[in-house]
Amino acid sequence: MARSFSNLFFKAAKKISKLQRTALRMASPKPARKRATTPRKSATKTATKTASSAAATRQPATPSLGNGRWEGTRQFSDGKGRQLTFARYTPAGATPGRMPVVVMLHGCRQTALAFARGTRMNQWADAGGFMVLYPQQSMTRQVQRCWRWFQPDDAHGGAEADLIAALIESEVARHGLDAERVYVAGLSAGAGMAALVALRHPSLIAAVAMHSGPVVGDAHSAAAGISTMRRGSLKPLPSLVRDVADPAAFELGMPALILHGQLDPAVAPRNAKQLFEQFRALNHPRPEDMPIERVLGLGSEKAYRRVDLTRGRKTVLRLCEITRLEHAWSGGDPSVKYHARNGPDASALVWRFFQGLRRVGAGEPGAGA
Repeated sequence: MARSFSNLFFKAAKKISKLQRTALRMASPKPARKRATTPRKSATKTATKTASSAAATRQPATPSLGNGRWEGTRQFSDGKGRQLTFARYTPAGATPGRMPVVVMLHGCRQTALAFARGTRMNQWADAGGFMVLYPQQSMTRQVQRCWRWFQPDDAHGGAEADLIAALIESEVARHGLDAERVYVAGLSAGAGMAALVALRHPSLIAAVAMHSGPVVGDAHSAAAGISTMRRGSLKPLPSLVRDVADPAAFELGMPALILHGQLDPAVAPRNAKQLFEQFRALNHPRPEDMPIERVLGLGSEKAYRRVDLTRGRKTVLRLCEITRLEHAWSGGDPSVKYHARNGPDASALVWRFFQGLRRVGAGEPGAGA
């Protein structure tokens, strides 16, 4: 047994010695030829990377950002120490003059850039000749970049709405935009903020579009906001609007477009119906103003039910209930989160609704829609 053990020991020692020699060879400096080729490969790789970066810098904006001028991560200050990051898109072929402007408010966990790419609103700006502004919520205000529609008081959501309004006024003055054709639209939390901006500044905003948004004025805390999203409101709807709106909103009215997916698991579709009732009351309904219902795209992935409330030949309120859509921008770029291929092109619906509306005498006492 001792002899057997000795044999095993020497065999093991021999094997260990062989492994050590192999390890030493691997640790030894490589031949000069190999050392000389390594820097050349590294230099080639670095040069290729540098050339690629330079080429990327020279390339124009991606097609999803349109053919015009994209200016990202700009900064606005209202003179009171409050700052807001935003992006600006000027359409291709724009000429100095009174262009309309559409303000786009992203949802939670989104950025201005992602919202621009996902909605493709810039392409409609190229076609329609309007400027687009994309305010972006700060993560220092809300860690998930949610606009604080669920805290509509003057210190939180109301302050954010006022800051966005100040940005709009500054851009209108700076670029000579058409003050009578200023519109605001948003998705989810952005829809909630779009409603606050429109209701707090009715003489500035000609019309509002709310996609997958919550009922107005129901929530006053983050926890209450989640409850509102899940079930809508159990409170009297007109009084909720009065609590958050400038009194002038009831005199001027506020044309509104409401879009909502019927499969939305995040914001219950009941919210859309309640928003319709809130803005119906705000736009002074008359007995003869009966809603007109239509179903479009029946049997296709773009199917939706449309309910219009008209005043003369003008649609002042529209509800689009999109059959096969969840919590996402309808007809957007599905490669961008919170945007879906299903449903009609929401950006097209938004712009077409806005086109026929203006705030006559915007910024002046007695302005009207």
